[in-house]
Amino acid sequence: MFTKLTLNIRKSVIEKAKRNARSRKKSLSRIVENFLANLSRSESHSFVEDIIRNAPAGKTKPGTEKNILRKKLKAKYES
Repeated sequence: MFTKLTLNIRKSVIEKAKRNARSRKKSLSRIVENFLANLSRSESHSFVEDIIRNAPAGKTKPGTEKNILRKKLKAKYES
């Protein structure tokens, strides 16, 4: 079930976030939902464990974990 949420965020931040979401072909709502879900996850899971757990099964060659991690970190800290 989805519900509406009202946030007060600077217009410039929203505009940048929308452009970023559009370039990723995702909705801003989905990005915010994923961010909030990650915040509420158990502290026992590390960022790297999450990346490994969410990596496409059977589609990565040995040694590509570094590239996956690099992309995820860039996406996480780029804005």
